[in-house]
Amino acid sequence: MLLQTRTGIFAALFLSLTACATFTSHETEKAPYYEASFNDHNRAPASLTPPPITSKDGQATLDPLYMRTQADYFFAMGEAYALEGNPNKAIESFKMTLVYDQNSPTVHMRLAAEFLKLGMISESLSQAEEATKKDPKNIDAHLLLGGLYSSMKLYPKAMDQYQYVMKLSPANTEAPLYIGALYSEQKQYDKAVQYFESLLKNPEYTTPYLAHYYIGRVRMEQSEAKFQKQAEASFKTALKLKPDFAEGVLTLGMLYTKQKQEEKAMAMYRAFQKENTPNPKIADVLAQTYIEQGKYDLAYDQLEVLEQNSEEPLNIKMKMALILIEQKRYDVAIDKLEQILKEAPDSDKIRFYLAAVYEETRQSEKAVREFKKIPVSSTYYGESVVHAAYLLKGLNRLDEAIELVSKGLKDRADQPQVYAMYASLLDEKNDFKAAAKVLEQGLEKFPENAQLRFYFGTINDRMGNKDIVVSEMKKVLELDPNHVQGMNYLAFTWAEMGQNLDDAEKLARRAMQLEPQDGYVLDTLGWILFKQNKTVESIKFLEAAHKYQGTVSVIAEHLGDAYYKQSMVDKAKKMYRKAADLETDKRKVQEIRAKITAIEKQEMGSPRLPASVNTTSAEHTAK
Repeated sequence: MLLQTRTGIFAALFLSLTACATFTSHETEKAPYYEASFNDHNRAPASLTPPPITSKDGQATLDPLYMRTQADYFFAMGEAYALEGNPNKAIESFKMTLVYDQNSPTVHMRLAAEFLKLGMISESLSQAEEATKKDPKNIDAHLLLGGLYSSMKLYPKAMDQYQYVMKLSPANTEAPLYIGALYSEQKQYDKAVQYFESLLKNPEYTTPYLAHYYIGRVRMEQSEAKFQKQAEASFKTALKLKPDFAEGVLTLGMLYTKQKQEEKAMAMYRAFQKENTPNPKIADVLAQTYIEQGKYDLAYDQLEVLEQNSEEPLNIKMKMALILIEQKRYDVAIDKLEQILKEAPDSDKIRFYLAAVYEETRQSEKAVREFKKIPVSSTYYGESVVHAAYLLKGLNRLDEAIELVSKGLKDRADQPQVYAMYASLLDEKNDFKAAAKVLEQGLEKFPENAQLRFYFGTINDRMGNKDIVVSEMKKVLELDPNHVQGMNYLAFTWAEMGQNLDDAEKLARRAMQLEPQDGYVLDTLGWILFKQNKTVESIKFLEAAHKYQGTVSVIAEHLGDAYYKQSMVDKAKKMYRKAADLETDKRKVQEIRAKITAIEKQEMGSPRLPASVNTTSAEHTAK
């Protein structure tokens, strides 16, 4: 509630607390200073010894000029440390200032400010109270103390300080603001508005637009329609008085958004950005809204405004890069990511995205190089190993890929996707036993990981362990009832085994509901129907499967089998030829060509029939 007012208390006061520490009305009343160390046997060189002054009563005191010089020195050091953002050293210097100038309220106020920076509220409060004791008429000290009481929700004490300021200076323009803020915090809205309105009658108040703005903020808190209208009117008055008041535009926009008038708010934001120097806060709101609406070009324009004004430009640049990626403007995205990486070379997140864009643009060598740079400690490490290994396999560097994932598994055994990739690479080398062993190790660590269990089932299929395949796929579906790959694999395995065809059909149809355009799922359902002698219906699904996966040999072969069984011989031969051309396994190619030969012999009058369909489920792996 009126957050700006709260923070403004301290911002305004801290700027005013830069007076010299020794400008005090009590300069001649300092107590005599005596330090035993000045008279010990290891005294400092005479040139560094503070010159004593003997007063009329015979007591020794230090030279006032020396005292003032020391106070000024430590005060200046405190100011320097404060400007450097080092409140601890600033506090130390200001405390030393008090050694030489015990009566300066300004030093206590500076200490209050530095303690506040450290979040040490009680210490800050103590110093502010001390400042008001030493100079009861110091308006800034009372305002600071009131702000501290307010932050601690000690509203009566805060009110006392502000009211005291009003007595000291009836024309003061700050105290009414803070009093209004206090009443607003306590939901005494009408009293708050009275104080803000009083400022409009004060000839010394030079920013009336702010009073109207605060009145609008107060009325905005009240849900009744009449107060909402008053809030809108107050904001509009503030903006009429100061058209470039960005905070007023944002708050009025919030009011419109609250009233479900988002487009009205957006139009106002756009107009402000066009008619004034673009404001970063408004740019932020516009950019976020445009991103949500998918208007990436417009969002990008506003992010460019933010990039020039943000305290965290790297975050803005990252958003810009993600928009470029979303728009598939990969070359520009790469330039942007490389630029960010120069400024933040240790950012594994940015490096991962850069590598991913290289991968997307088929710059495999560059992608592998960047993926390999992701540190072991990164949350992106597992995915980086997997992507790099996949790319190396595509570059025909299978052994290097295996070496990479093996090391990755040693470095981080907590990454299930690395187990899966390692097993798939060993599968590629036909080392099924080693692949199964890796997956078993993974399942020991992640027994409820459905994907690892799915891969374990497929590897056992390679080894001909059909019972294990069925068992593992059932476990997959227990862990994840919507695991489409698991449904599809189990249904196809049952079809190949000639078992549970009704259950297999149910599974395949459910998988199709979840993934209606998955060619493998459509093929499985068609193949089950073929096994059930529902050939006409099977052709419908097999043709759809071939449409979505036109480069998969086994799907073309299944469709050829269905065509032949339905006496569509020419279509069958065409599909068999396509299946043979797509197949990479020489033994399987011979089997398919044997079917073509059998058809041709039959056409020549031979009584031989095509060879029976004998496809293994291992050749029908999920996508």
